Amino acid sequence: MSSMSMADSLQRLRGSANSFLSQYEPIVLVAATLLALFVARAIHSLVSALQEKGLRPAVLGFIMTAAKLIPGISGHIESEKRKVVEKLQSGNKNRGGWMTELPSIGLGKGVVGKLEEARCKDVDWKGKCSGTVYIGGSQSEDHFLLTNEAYSMFSHTNPLHQDVFQSVARFEAEVVAMTAALLGSKEKESGGEICGNMTSGGTESILLAVKSSRDFMKNKKGITKPEMIIAVSAHSAYDKAAQYFNIKVRRVPVNKEFVADVKAIRRCINKNTILVVLQSGWAV
Repeated sequence: MSSMSMADSLQRLRGSANSFLSQYEPIVLVAATLLALFVARAIHSLVSALQEKGLRPAVLGFIMTAAKLIPGISGHIESEKRKVVEKLQSGNKNRGGWMTELPSIGLGKGVVGKLEEARCKDVDWKGKCSGTVYIGGSQSEDHFLLTNEAYSMFSHTNPLHQDVFQSVARFEAEVVAMTAALLGSKEKESGGEICGNMTSGGTESILLAVKSSRDFMKNKKGITKPEMIIAVSAHSAYDKAAQYFNIKVRRVPVNKEFVADVKAIRRCINKNTILVVLQSGWAV
């Protein structure tokens, strides 16, 4: 088609459109345009919610949002939220004797006795506290005693100074090597590129794993708008990582064994996926 005939076609189309719209008041056309934009935005939000959360959570979220528009409902929900928060904070209401400022003089050795007195008021958990502490037995014998003794030897070291604290640097390297071996570092397929570092806990481990995946996929795949797929039962540290590292989260449901829905995962995978979390702490 020549440029002249294309221009004629556009001119006729413009004339037809103007002729059709001339029968409406300008205010109606403006209102219709705004309404169309609003509907388009609502549809886009609905589709995004369906892709990210799935049908059931998206529908429940829509119902909850609509319910909050009913007079009195929003206030009732906020009131119930405050009750829950107050209940959670009720355990710390007795704060008599709590220090709120730095002391002007040192506390001296007597502070050890105060620490022991405070610790004795803790719940006797007997080495069984799922999800927070992973050690069993008495705090004054066996494995507890051994780990406390070992920790006291190196509690004031810093492996960043490898030239000074050579022993700690060696122990860290050994732990990384042993863990890498469990993950297949000695297999030919690994290419000998498995590496790692020690962390101070589960949350930091998850944060660094997510950051490593984000950086790796950016360098290797050019992904600049990263997304990760996580089970609804996944550790809250994944949500922290998403906020820290600007990663979009797509959640999928789990079955009775708390294993993520594979079909839901498959639907969520796209060109921006950098990580998939199958269970509470398993990531691939």
